[in-house]
Amino acid sequence: MSVQVELVEGRGERCWPRPGRIFAAATVHSFAQLAAAIDDAFARWDRSHLHEFTLGDGTHIGIVDPELDDDDSMLDEQKLSLARLNPGEQFVYVFDFGDDWA
Repeated sequence: MSVQVELVEGRGERCWPRPGRIFAAATVHSFAQLAAAIDDAFARWDRSHLHEFTLGDGTHIGIVDPELDDDDSMLDEQKLSLARLNPGEQFVYVFDFGDDWA
C-alpha cells in the first residue's frame, strides 16, 4: 500500500505549498511504525512529544499509557495495524500538541 502524507499546518501557520511524502507500507505495519516514518521523513527527531492519528470515522490512535490514560477512546498504535485503513481513506496525524503540527 502507499500512504501519501502532506504537512498542512504548524505553529498556527498553514503550509502552502504543502510539503509531502509518499510512503510504501505493508498492511502489517503498525501505526507506531508509520508515526516513526512520518517523523523521520519530516525531520522530527524529538520523539518526546505526544502524537495522535485521527481517522475519518473519528477513531483516535496513539500512545496508550494505562497508568495515565483513563479514557478508553484511544486505541494503541503499537497493536493496531495499517490494515485498519481503507483505500483512499484520509486521516490526520498531529505531532506535538503544543505547536499543533498536522
